[in-house]
Amino acid sequence: MTSAIDATQKEFERWRQRERRLLEALDQVEGERRRLDEELVRVAQQVLYYDNLARDMKKELGRPGLSSLLSSLRKS
Repeated sequence: MTSAIDATQKEFERWRQRERRLLEALDQVEGERRRLDEELVRVAQQVLYYDNLARDMKKELGRPGLSSLLSSLRKS
């Protein structure tokens, strides 16, 4: 009877150790997920910034429209 109890206690302890390892692994995964989510937010902000920058540059430089193209051809 004592050996059965000892075996049960050893098995219980193995399961507790496994549970601890799994919880540690889950914590690491959650940390990595948070890091990647933060990185994704930064990338989205950069994309928005550069999209706005490109749009602003097009406004400042102006796209050559058909009328400016025709007037440049007349000058030639």
